[in-house]
Amino acid sequence: MLREPVAIAGVGCSRFGDLLSTPGLKGLSLQELTATAVKEALDDAGLSGQDVDAVFAGNAMVHSSQVPGTYTQLAKWTGTQFKAGVHFEAQCSTTSVGAAMAAMAVAAGVYDVCLVYGLETTRTKVKGYSPYEREPISHQQTWLWTDMAVNQAYGVPQGYDIFSTYNGLVALGYCRKYGISIEDYDRGMFELCRTRRLHGSMNPKANVQETLEAKAASEGFSDPYDLWRSDQHNPFVAWPSRLMSLVTTADGASALVIARPGALRGAKAAPIGFKGFGICYSDLPWYGEDPTQWEFDRRACQAAMDMAGIKAGDLGYLHTHDCSHISGLCTAEMIGYLKAGEGLTAAREGRLRFDGDRPMSTHGGRHAFGHAWGASAGSDIYEAALQMRGQAGRRQMPKRPEVAMIHTHGYAMISTAVVLGAI
Repeated sequence: MLREPVAIAGVGCSRFGDLLSTPGLKGLSLQELTATAVKEALDDAGLSGQDVDAVFAGNAMVHSSQVPGTYTQLAKWTGTQFKAGVHFEAQCSTTSVGAAMAAMAVAAGVYDVCLVYGLETTRTKVKGYSPYEREPISHQQTWLWTDMAVNQAYGVPQGYDIFSTYNGLVALGYCRKYGISIEDYDRGMFELCRTRRLHGSMNPKANVQETLEAKAASEGFSDPYDLWRSDQHNPFVAWPSRLMSLVTTADGASALVIARPGALRGAKAAPIGFKGFGICYSDLPWYGEDPTQWEFDRRACQAAMDMAGIKAGDLGYLHTHDCSHISGLCTAEMIGYLKAGEGLTAAREGRLRFDGDRPMSTHGGRHAFGHAWGASAGSDIYEAALQMRGQAGRRQMPKRPEVAMIHTHGYAMISTAVVLGAI
């Protein structure tokens, strides 16, 4: 366990979307995007940038942001000039790893207040050499860049086959393991997507705010399941997983203020305890005999729960990394939040909704909220904090969770788990 109490005193998050077209983001520079999230977190904590002792700044894809030495170039935008700082990356687990490093620094008594932020643009990139102009990134280019984070010895000229392994192999292994038909698998994925889209529709910061029902009606389908099975609108990406069972890319930023409780003054809400974390990495985990069981996930999650002194039954809220929806369910089952082999049934029964008995990813997850690599883990912690405070608006869980766990994957694969609870 951490030797001294550590608090998450403030949280902030931009809307996730596209800096060229999304309302609220259109026209912003990368600096303004990041400053928006940081200002929200600092205001939430009742602090200024000059109250911060150290900055942990993360982003994964320099190709899309072109901001090496990130914290130095953003120091004046975030009000943290002349502070200690470090720039790091852990791919999609970046902000959680930053939170863990900051928590250790605070618990060790080195710093009283730390600022952690993550930023990423996976939809747009700088135009030419301009510090402000941007242009679109094609999906093909985005995935080719991100595939560079996977073992390149297994790469192919067009990139790494992440979708087929992370989705197709896991899905087929899950169906074989639990005797689930492809038809039942497809229906379960449909219901899970419908839940994620419902959550996104109630989140003003989500990338996708259109329910599956609304999407179907706009495309002329009276039954949203017909849209789901349409090869035109929802093709198989890696059979039996379809396009809407996957992540959507986004530009975005998130921020956290992590502090010694005694150093806080004037916070807008009661601080949340940073109770434990686990970090474990592996390479190409899906090629084992059972593609649904990833040992590095088990170790990371168990380490976090052991540090926090909790068990799966204590969890009132869970987010698992759901770039692949089936992988996210496998992780929830491995943790013990869902019973083994029953994740798809839980989705079909509505139990994973914000108002269900096993709520997950109430911000919309990687599909509806969107995925901005280095910023996403912070957005997951942001949502957990809102739910624990009772500040999640229309998607607020009827019973505020007292203990929450956030799990993320970073290519390929950095598993992190963070447990939040009372101070």
